[in-house]
Formats: sequence, structure tokens, C-alpha cells
Amino acid sequence: MLTSYQLESPALSWGEDGAPHSNQFDDVYFDKESGLEETRHVFLKNNQLSERWASLQKNAFVIAETGFGTGLNFLCAWQAFLVEAGGDKQLHFISVEKYPMTKSMLTDALKMWPSISHFSQQLIDAYPEVCHGFHRIELEQGRIQLTLWFGEAEDGFAALDADVDAWFLDGFAPSKNPEMWSDNLFHHIHRLSHQGTTCSTFTAAGIVRRGLQSVGFDVRKVKGFGQKREMTVGVLNTTTTPLTERMSQGQSWFNLRQDDTQDITKVLVVGAGLAGANTAYALAKQGIQVEVWEQGDCIAGGASGNPQGMLYPKLAAQDTPVNRFYLSAYLHATRLYSSLDTNKQFWDACGLIQIPKHDKEAERFQKLLNEKLYPETILQASKDREGSLLLPLSGWVVLTELCKTLLSHDNIKVCLNTKLEDLSAIKTNDQTIGWQARSADLETDFSHVVLCTANDTKALDMTPNMPDYPIRGQVSFIDIEKAKSACEAMGEPADKTNFDKVLCEFGYVSPSINGLLHFGSTYDLKDQDGQVREEGHKRNLAILESLLLLPKETFNSEDCGGRVSFRCAVPDYTPIVGPVQSDEMYRQAYSALSRNAKWQSNEIAEPLTQLFINIGHGSRGLISTPLSGSYIASLITGVPSPLEQKISHKLHPSRFIIRDMKRSQNS
Repeated sequence: MLTSYQLESPALSWGEDGAPHSNQFDDVYFDKESGLEETRHVFLKNNQLSERWASLQKNAFVIAETGFGTGLNFLCAWQAFLVEAGGDKQLHFISVEKYPMTKSMLTDALKMWPSISHFSQQLIDAYPEVCHGFHRIELEQGRIQLTLWFGEAEDGFAALDADVDAWFLDGFAPSKNPEMWSDNLFHHIHRLSHQGTTCSTFTAAGIVRRGLQSVGFDVRKVKGFGQKREMTVGVLNTTTTPLTERMSQGQSWFNLRQDDTQDITKVLVVGAGLAGANTAYALAKQGIQVEVWEQGDCIAGGASGNPQGMLYPKLAAQDTPVNRFYLSAYLHATRLYSSLDTNKQFWDACGLIQIPKHDKEAERFQKLLNEKLYPETILQASKDREGSLLLPLSGWVVLTELCKTLLSHDNIKVCLNTKLEDLSAIKTNDQTIGWQARSADLETDFSHVVLCTANDTKALDMTPNMPDYPIRGQVSFIDIEKAKSACEAMGEPADKTNFDKVLCEFGYVSPSINGLLHFGSTYDLKDQDGQVREEGHKRNLAILESLLLLPKETFNSEDCGGRVSFRCAVPDYTPIVGPVQSDEMYRQAYSALSRNAKWQSNEIAEPLTQLFINIGHGSRGLISTPLSGSYIASLITGVPSPLEQKISHKLHPSRFIIRDMKRSQNS
């Protein structure tokens, strides 16, 4: 378990020419005279990338790298791929870095290469917060995908779900950094490779050659670049086990992959809320035609239709896979929203202040700050509210405008008033190759279907029983001028309603928009009443008065308007995202878990059927749905996952039956 998500930045010294030098490893990041040419020779030429890209048949090519450094290898690969690969092809570049540069360091380091400044500036602009874990960055309208793992190289590749075509074995010289070249690292290089995967490295060191040979690569020395006598290249010529087995790592019941990706003709996404809109958008950006069926008469008509939502990740005080999911999703969401709305039409990264509800929570907040689990760019002490936390990347979103923006992509067709009535598998030789979907007015074939149907999923009767349940939430709003007048009537300053950050305690209030102050929300279990109620307004007003430090009954419930919706919640507070599979098959194929919870297997019992689900985001959908949508898209297209494998297991729709089977051994 991690004790901190913070990472140490590299200790650098800078030459007179501006080239960075690592003080930790007493080594240079690149040759200051010919860094670009060396990268192109060692990694592009000696992986035969020009030839392979020119004849590329599959949709995406995957490169994995040890040691991101300044990103120079990535930038060169990106530049070459746009020239040498077909316009409909995609490059996935995965890299790990234990000591990631800050954005300012990266900017300074890349100044040396003006010939690629067009690419380096885009990388700098999109560069993520320096925080432990995976970070997925999309460039060139999604054609170039960069996945960065900040942390130990071995941990990153152990967590990775991908099928790599070429390896850039970079990093500092093995003599300077022998710890990185561990047996486990080479094991995962093999696990993530297939027959025909190549590798190249600037070094001819025996530790690297022997490590590659030990896992099956055919390795040879070739002429190095410039004055360097030798370098190493390799290829995996042996037959590898199927992708599904290689990714299982002993837990085949959490299978996410197919050995042969099914042809993607058109994908049906059911539901036009946050989950559906983000899933459709992620697929559309990869060039896939998507239809969105929405049973209502508008986009984001359910729980995703509240007038103003806030990014509130509720970061935990300890490391768990679920907390890492929300942390990664939070950073992903803020990057996406900022890229979609540069003019602050529906997204404002104004920051959020988390106020402790009681003394015990105040103690937890202080412990969180003292232990420095998170970088200050993500979480710090609030200067505005003593004892509170500030999340500077947070803010508020107009949800309907966000969903409309996501669904406006040219590859997406939205069908309103279109309720999914029936879904029938299309099979060949007992293998599902697609789905026929029927509504009252439509009957269409799709290669893949994603159910983003929240609380309506059970009514579809198309999936195994899930434990999700609805939670009623009533939000309220009040005219800002009436709110000011109410404050003055109580002898309080009117400017108490003028705050510039989202405030959260028992509920939340966001800075006013369009002359209204939005706040709430109630949390009503086992309550199916869809009507706005005065007692709900009164509860929300009590929240508002506490947040603004105002006397009780400052505001009048008669001045409020509101809206009721129903969150889709899950008992373990984690969304249900991934492939839908048969409960009956699980009970038969993995019955050994009922006798031994530690039993392992790489044998896949049931191929995926191209049916996926993305529900259960509760009150944190603004945080979790963008990354979940990107994750679903990666499973459909067969490209590297943006999630750690442990996280994907926590989201897996079949986790509940696996949990029950393991528990049954004690009954």
C-alpha cells in the first residue's frame, strides 16, 4: 500500500547549452548534439517502424517505453507516425517514469528542439499533474494516445493491460540504474508482448540482453549510433499464449479481452446521461460510429440533468484501488472538461473547499495534510476556511451543456424518445458477433452494445441481477437577489452570497450562475417520490445556511425552486463498468472459488459477447464517467486500458458473484 501519491521530481543540473543532466543517476537525458537523430536511429529505425506503419493492418499500433524522461522518444514517434501511418490508424504510446519532470522542467528541457516545437508544446499543454498512477492523454483529436505511469517501472507494467507491438527500452544506463532491470520487469515485458513484438535499446549491457533472452526474445547486437559501438535489438519469435490468458494473471474471471477483436461496425449506447455521453464520445473520438438511444425526450433528463454539478472526489486518507480509481478519474475529468470548454461556458475550475462536518472529520483532514498523501496541486489546506481542505482543480459544471457537447461529435447519432425494448444476440458457431436492438420504431444491428441505463437497467431484464439501487436527491435554487435581501434582513452582509469556490460540508453550494444559487442535496433512501417537496427545500436551506455561516432560518423555502432525480448507487460505492457475462457460467466454471478463495486460473470460460455496462456512479458521476467511458472504449477497440488491472477488477460487473462464491466457502 502506498503511503503517498506524491513523487519525487528529478534532481537536475543544466548544461550551458540547456541540456538536462540527472544528478541521481549521474547521466544525461539525451545527447545534446544529436538527441533527435539518436532516438530515430535507436528506437524508430531499429524497430522497423516506418515499414511496419506503412503496412499496418490493425487499427492501432502500441509502443511501450521504460523511462519517459523528457518525452523525446514519444515526440519523435508521434511526428513519424503522422507521416508514415494511414490516416485512420492510431498510435498508443505507453511510458513509465519514477521521477517525472514537472511541467516547467519539461518546458525547459524541450526548448533545445525547435524543429519539433509544434509537438512538444502540445505535450506540455496536456501534461498531467505529477501524481502516482496512470494518466491517459489524447492528442491529434484522439489519433495519438499517450499513457503515462508515474511510479516504479515494474509496478506500472504489472498493472498494465495492453498488447505491445514494440518496446523502447530506454532510461538511464544499466550501470547507473541497475535496480530497474529486474527479473519481474522482464517477466511483464514478455506478458505484454506477442509473437513478433520487437524491442531496441541504446545499451549492449549484459543485464539487459540476458533479461530479454530469459523471457524468450531473440537478441542480437547491432551498430550503435554515432560513436557508440554497439546497441541491442530483439524480437519475440516464439508463440505466446492468447492475450486473454496473458492478461489474466491468475484471475480469469475478471476477463476483459477477446483474443481476436470483433469487427466494429456500429456501437449502440443506451442512455444519454453522463455515462452514456462520455462513453459515446470516447468511442466517437476513435473513429467509431455510435448511436445513442435515449428513452426520454431530452439529453441528460435523469440524474445527469441537475442544473449545476460539482467535482467532489471525496479523496480518502489511505491508499486503496478504489481511491486510486477516483483520483485518476478526477484528474482525467478535469483535463477533459478544460479541453472541451476553454471559454468557461459550462465548466469553471474555480476550486472547492471541503469543510469538516464534525471534530472527528477535522482530525482526519489534519492527518491527511500532515501525512502529505496528495500533491499540493491536488489537495491543500484552505486559506479561506480554517480546518478545511482546498481542492484547487475542482469546480462546477452545467451538466446538460456538458452532455450536449459530448454528444455533438460527428460520429454520434442521438435518437430521443427511443426506448430499448429488446436485445437479441446475433451468433455464428455459438459465438456472439453482434446484437439486434429493437425499440417501438427501430430495429437495428450493432456490433457492440453499452448499457448506460442507471436505475432503468433492471427493467431491461438483459443483464444478470446487479445490486444497484436508487437514492432520491432533491436540489434547490434561489434567486441571488432574494438571497442577498434575506441576508440583510437578518443583519448579515449581503456579500456572504458572493463566494468564488464550491463549498461542501453536509451538502454543497456552487457560485451563482444566471442569477441563481444552486445548492443541496437531500439523500433519501427508499423514497421513490419524484415530486419536489417543501421539506426538502428546508433541509437544503439548512445546509446552505451552515455553509455560508448564516443564522438558521435566514431563507424562506417559499423562495426556492428545485428538481428531483435518482442517483444510481452500489453497495460498495464503486461503479459497475465492464463486460456483461453469465452468472450461471461463472458458478460452473469457477466453482473452485467456493472451496478455495485463493484458487487461481488463467483459463477463460466464456468469450466476451460485445455487451457492456456502465452504471452506478452515484453522486460522483462528474468524476467517474469520463474515465469509465474511455475505459469501455479501450475494451471495445482492443487498445491499452487506461486503468490499473486491480482497479478494473474492482469495477468488473461480475465482482459480486465472485465475492459471493468466495464467501460461501465459510458458510
